[in-house]
Amino acid sequence: MSIDNQIKKGLGWTTISTIVIALVAIVKISVLARFLDKSDFGLMAIVTFVISFMELFNDFGVSIGILHKQDITKKEYHSLYWVNLFISFLLFGVLWIISPFISGFYKMPQLTDLLLLIGINLIVSGIGRQFKTIEQKELRFNYIALVDMSGSLVSLVFAIYFAINGYGVYSLVYSLIIQFGLVNFCYFVNGVKKYGLSFHCSLRETIPFLKIGMYQVGGQVANYFNRDLDVLLIGKLFSPDVLGGYSLAKQLVFRPFQFLNPIVLRVASPVLARFQNNIEELKERYLKMLNMVSTLNIIVYVGLITFAPLAVSILYGNGYENLVLPIRILSIYMIFRSIGNPVGSLVIATGRTDLDFYWNILLLFIMPVFIYLGSFFGIIGVTISLVVSMIVLYIPAWKIFIDKLLGVSLKDYVRACFIIDLVGVKRMLIK
Repeated sequence: MSIDNQIKKGLGWTTISTIVIALVAIVKISVLARFLDKSDFGLMAIVTFVISFMELFNDFGVSIGILHKQDITKKEYHSLYWVNLFISFLLFGVLWIISPFISGFYKMPQLTDLLLLIGINLIVSGIGRQFKTIEQKELRFNYIALVDMSGSLVSLVFAIYFAINGYGVYSLVYSLIIQFGLVNFCYFVNGVKKYGLSFHCSLRETIPFLKIGMYQVGGQVANYFNRDLDVLLIGKLFSPDVLGGYSLAKQLVFRPFQFLNPIVLRVASPVLARFQNNIEELKERYLKMLNMVSTLNIIVYVGLITFAPLAVSILYGNGYENLVLPIRILSIYMIFRSIGNPVGSLVIATGRTDLDFYWNILLLFIMPVFIYLGSFFGIIGVTISLVVSMIVLYIPAWKIFIDKLLGVSLKDYVRACFIIDLVGVKRMLIK
């Protein structure tokens, strides 16, 4: 099968999977919002932040190295697997040590148990993650889609069951553990059957992968704090109810981003890596991908801005009307985030993950200033500060990444970002 046909097939399966998973997530939050308190969502916002942060270290960028490097031997795969699994256990140990301190910082004793319970997913994901990455590298998105959709649907059923039976915040925790367990069990069984697994492990064989991946991990760590520093500050400065409301608004706004971008980017990373030695071809494909991503996101977020009151009413019910304005402001912020998101695929394809690392370290000093100043004006001030930061950083980001790696002019970049191509999107959907 040609590369273009593989891309079309991959986009098709990824689209189906992403739609199903996004709808399931929306249904889950809509149902649980009627059974759980706002404070429960505040607790989960902090738990999710901590666990997702730990997940960034869970394979030390090995997955990125696998996607970038071609012609990997079986021995290298086996070495990478065991190193990856060791790191997963190590991270759970770190979480076990720091959980009481996190609970003490936020003065929420319940956080310790919640963190340790959901921290089990750190180990579980280490069992199957590498096999999923291999399937992605080989563009076998049909299997990935089926497994991920199944896990999401099963998680929904258990979440509703637990919520109805009064498990409270643990409804979210237990359903996620079940989802991770099912999905990674499937990847592990299929991976061992298809690719095999031996106890061979050589640290020397993993070094080239770690060199590429560690820059990416460092960049992701810094980016994670940049992205979710608002949650940390609100959690410290305001009550759990306020944090819970803000978390619900942010979850709703992030949902289209989490739904739309993976459709293209999950396929883009392994595909662009195949053209790393042909800059003109890489440039053309990247700009087309960027325009497709930006067109989809602009249309959806303009719609969310327009119909925010209706969305809040349908998804969360009565008592959440104060989320409408933050949702509208955050929608503008997410348009700019979605435009910058494809850069991750570009640095993986070119092997320049170091640029992403240094950029995010720079942002680690810039973003807190915007967010801290905005926090003086409450939740609305925080959301506005996020929008202003994205506008200020737009041109520097173009210069450091797009111009440096591809030689794309600012005019062409702006055109790719903001000229809506409905014909191109229609063509993609038909294919």
